[in-house]
Order: sequence, then C-alpha cells, then structure tokens
Amino acid sequence: MSQRTSSNSPFSLNKSSDIDSSFGEELTGSIVSVGVDGFLHFAGLSDFWNSPQWLTTINELSNDAEQKKLKHAWSQAKGETSQYRPFCGWMDVLIPLLIKPQRASRRDIKFLPLNTTRLSATPGFADGNEVPGTASGFQPDAVCVLKDVALSNWGHVLVPLEFRYTARGLSTPKSTSATRIASSTSTSLSLDVPGPSEPSSSQDPPTTTTRKPRGPVTSHLHSGPTTSAPKPDSPISPNYKPTGDGIQLARYAMETLAAVGDRTHVFGMAVNRPEIVLWYFDRCGAVRSPALNVEHHEDFLAFVKFLSAIIYMENDALGFNPFFANATEANPGVQTNLCNSFVDIPDRGDLSLKLLKVLDRRTGLVCRATLVFRAELGKDGTTEEVVLKSSWQHVTRKSESEILKLLHSSGQAKDYIVGFHHGWDQKGATGSFQRARFGESAPIVAHDRALRHTITEYLNPITELSRPFHIPHIGWSVLQAIKFLNSLGWFHRDISIGNMGFAMVQPCNGVLVKLHDFDLSKEHGSASGAPHWTGTLPFMSIELLTYPDMEHKIGFDVEALIWTLLWIVRVYTDGRNTFKVAKDHPLQNWFSNVALADIGSNKHTYLRMVGDFTNQWYAPLENELRELVLEWYEMREAQQKLRRKMNQPRLLCEDVYGLEGLLRIENWMRTTLQRWDVPRNTCPEPCGRHCARN
Repeated sequence: MSQRTSSNSPFSLNKSSDIDSSFGEELTGSIVSVGVDGFLHFAGLSDFWNSPQWLTTINELSNDAEQKKLKHAWSQAKGETSQYRPFCGWMDVLIPLLIKPQRASRRDIKFLPLNTTRLSATPGFADGNEVPGTASGFQPDAVCVLKDVALSNWGHVLVPLEFRYTARGLSTPKSTSATRIASSTSTSLSLDVPGPSEPSSSQDPPTTTTRKPRGPVTSHLHSGPTTSAPKPDSPISPNYKPTGDGIQLARYAMETLAAVGDRTHVFGMAVNRPEIVLWYFDRCGAVRSPALNVEHHEDFLAFVKFLSAIIYMENDALGFNPFFANATEANPGVQTNLCNSFVDIPDRGDLSLKLLKVLDRRTGLVCRATLVFRAELGKDGTTEEVVLKSSWQHVTRKSESEILKLLHSSGQAKDYIVGFHHGWDQKGATGSFQRARFGESAPIVAHDRALRHTITEYLNPITELSRPFHIPHIGWSVLQAIKFLNSLGWFHRDISIGNMGFAMVQPCNGVLVKLHDFDLSKEHGSASGAPHWTGTLPFMSIELLTYPDMEHKIGFDVEALIWTLLWIVRVYTDGRNTFKVAKDHPLQNWFSNVALADIGSNKHTYLRMVGDFTNQWYAPLENELRELVLEWYEMREAQQKLRRKMNQPRLLCEDVYGLEGLLRIENWMRTTLQRWDVPRNTCPEPCGRHCARN
C-alpha cells in the first residue's frame, strides 16, 4: 500500500520562532488544569495511599536525613543543567523508601540525567520506507525509565522531565537555542509539514493562518465513559497559556508517544524549583496539575504520591495498553518494535494478523498520529499481504472502516478504491475514556478522538509506476475513481501522492490504480466532523488554501489530482525523489511554512508558467502537462472574471469546481492528441486491456 510520508521534519527546516509559536498555539487551545487530587485520581491508588503501610512510609520518608540532604543539594545547585544530577540523586533515595510497603505489583524505575545524551527520534517515512537521515537525536533534560533498560530511544521513556532555571512566571523557551532544536525530527503538535523526502497530510493549518475558535463537540462518545462539563466549583481552568517548559515537555511527550505505537498517553514533569508541575498528554491535548512546591509538606506529599504512582499503577494507567505487543512480554512498555507481533482482532477468531513492517509512523500530539503496518492476514490456512492502519480519528466522524464498508456495497468499488477486510475501534482508547480516570474533576475533551484500526488490501506505492507512459494512466484512473465516489455521494478530500496506489492484475500482470485512505472522506452535504481543514498541503486546491472554511466541492479533488501529477513529473526520477534537502526542492513554496493563502498564490503563479513543468525524466510529457495546466488555468480565469463581474469573491462555478468541471477535464483527457483514457503500453495478450507494469 502506498503510504504518504510522516509528518517528521527536522527542526532545522523551520524557524525556531515558528516552532514555538505552533506548539504554543496548539497547547493554548487544548490544555485544561485540574486540582492535584483529581490529577492523582488517575492512578487508581486511593486505597493504597489510605493504608497504614503508606502512612508509615510517609513518616519514615519525611524524616529521612539522606533524602533531605539530597533535596537541599538540588535546591542549591547553580544554573539549570547542574540541577539534573542532584534531582535524579534525590529520586534515587526516594524510590527505595517508597517500595517498602511491598505491594505485589511493582515496577523498578530510575531517573537519569541526560544533559548531553540524545535519544533517537522517530524517522520520517516515504513510499513505505524510512527516509535516510531523518532518524536523528533529541536531547531531553532527564527521564524516568525502567531500571533494567539500556536507554537508547524514546520508546524506553516512562516519564520525560523538563527543567527551567528562569524565575517562576517567566516564559523563556530554551527551544530557541540552536543546540536544542537542530537535530530533532519532531514537528509541531498538529501540523504535518513536508519532510526532506515528501509532503504529508495535514488536518490543522500552519500557525500563521487564522483559525476560528474551537467549540466543544456536541455529540458524546459511544465506546467508553464520557466526561461532563465542569461544575461551578470545578478546579478546571481552561485556556491555560503554556510557558516554554510546557512547550518543550510537549515535544518530549510527542516523541515518547510516537516511539511506542500503541501507547495511549504519557505523563511528564516540568521542574522549576522548588515547584514541580505534573503533566498528562494524549491525542486530545494536555492536562496539568497546579504547581507543587516541594518545600511545603502537603505539596511534597502529593509529589511523592505521583512518584509512587509511576512505581505501582497498572500499565494501562501509565499509558501502556499493549494492543499489539505480545501479552507475555514482561515489560510491554519497552517493546517498541512491534514487527512479528500478532494482533488480536475482536470478534474474528477465524482471522490472524501478523505485523511485518512499519510503512508509516507519524509524530504529532493533537492529531491522528497514523501508524501503518504491512501485515499478513491469515484465514482458513491461506495468507494475504494487507495493511493495518491505526489512527486517532475524531469520534464525531464515521470511521474509515464504516466508509469503506459502505462504498464496497457497490460491486464496482473494487476497480477504484482499496479493498477492505475488517476494522474496529480499540476498546478503552479514547480521550474521554482515559480522562474519566481523573474522577469527578475529569477535564472536558473539546475534540475527542478514538483509536481505530482498519485492515485493507496492500497497494504498491504509486511512484513505482515510474515510466512516463504511466502518468496519463494514473491521471485517468484517479479521475474515474473521483467520479465513481461522486456517483455514490462521497468526496475523498485528500487526493495526494500518498493516497493512491496500484494492485497487480493476475494473470496478465497489468496494473489497477486505486485510491485509499478514506478517513477524511465525507458524504455530500454532511458536516465535516473534523474541527480543522483537511487535505495534504502541496496538493490542496487554491480555493481551499484561500478559504479554508469553504464547503468541499468535487473540483477540489480534481485540482488536487492535477497538482499531484505536476508534483511527480517535477520531483521524481524513475520512481525516486531526487530532492532530499528542502532548500533545493523545486516546489518548496507549495508547502513552506507560510500562510495558506500565500501558498495558494504561489500555486496560482505556477499555473501561469509557460513551460518547465517536467524534469528530464518526464520531458516527453512536457507538452501534455503544459496543455493540462493551460486548460485548468483558463477554467479558473473564466471563474475569476465572473467573480469580478458579480462582486462575489467566493463564487464557485459548476463548470470549474462542480461535476461539469470534472467532465471538462475528462473530455480533455479523451480528446488530447495522445489520449489519456487508453493505456499507451498494455499488458500482454490475450488480455491486453490493462496498463503494463513496465
């Protein structure tokens, strides 16, 4: 299955101010605060903390001279980095004191000051493979890990820590330092930006684009407990504006979540002595506790409870809910390589699913965080290569499985869209289900998400159809798929290089081009179900880039197809992306981190070019691509003239962005000198009907 690349992009490709702004904006809209009792309620250890053994432990711990000495050493350390080691030394003394109650279930942990140690970050992916050079390192301040783990990557981290030296209340993000950001492959929380290999899908706009204020989701979750609006005396205080330590800690959490594909959430600690703020991050945003001043007895006891929670709470409460990992694994939290694991498919005991290879792994926090595996589906003694796609989708939307099942009720679907096998929602894996653990003060989830799994047919990456004669066939095939979806009352809404692939037709070895990735699709006339615009940035229609809130039209998908074809013939050579560095990319102003309207303007200028639409490999197609661009440009210009005449700047003409516009492009493909509707190289006789593979 062809998969678009991940959102991973080195910080070095972005200005640090843009990164901080993007993180800060997303966190500002998705953080809620709860009281410390509500925060600790998540651990489910109330009975333990009320037991006589715990009270005895607290008395011993509070009076322990060694822990007092080490806490004092931390409080007296000069500068920020000099705090890391004494703080972790203090933890080394506290932890043995906390395990004295001898609860049956316990994990042995340790705190490590990292300072100059880099943890390997999640690599970028393109065409089902890791992109070389993107799996660099990222340097946290300190981490909590299992005691017997040889720390090497973010998948080993239980709890990341971020220290701050500035006075309380000031925001001086250390992330603006080049030494802090240059080698990370992380991006902003929700913005998927183009990596060094390919562009990627995005649900949320760049921070330079104005967004409407987010409102609460009105429908309730159907697959788990829901959270209710806060009571008048609730400790919830929404719209907290994050400081630099919160932003940096969110980056750590993002890498930690990405490194373990089935982790639901991660806790973090922001240390600004003598205060410590406890954090919780999931795919819906973040929850924070009040600042705990460990010089005050009550706050110190609350912090000690949190420390004991790391030791004693169940794996799923700590965020390790091993949906895929081998159930016999002693420490499922450190099993970052899920390949060769078997997935339990609910209610389908007749099926087996073995994970073979990661095709795509997206970083991001408040996002779908798509994880894609090539897998082997077994049934009745036979096996088939398939794709397992897992993503955190908005609960208000139809799942991709539901959409595919509905579309495949048509017998023609198999010729246009990816085959569908099975799908399900992961039990207990929603934002509201997890946050219900905070108890009565459970924070509201503005835009709830559910972890959904979909098993589909494996499609080869579209870029493997790399010969010039393949381009017209890809264009015609995808246009017919868009037309087919329209006949059923659906829009795809994310036509891109990563969302089209091909299957091999047997026994003739011809190819069948299809669309996949339908979790952003919508029915005609229905609400989006997602709070942000959708699409893959470089391929989005100029109209959507200019007016992101515009109601979707079929012509937006047609235009996205045109941009995709133009991208391939300029960027790829014999199936390989020839531009590995963003600054050398010939189409970088289709995805650069600027306002969406500016990208739309750049693409409009591209339509006005008189040539140079292809590279040397695709030079035989130059005249055809120029004619296609001219056709689309003239259609849009006629619409623009009508807009001026009627003084309606948002007017969309049916003969451009409606079905009539699609038919005009279809007619151009049929009547151009070298027809696009007939394969130029076909599979061998006696079939001879399909486009040839080579």
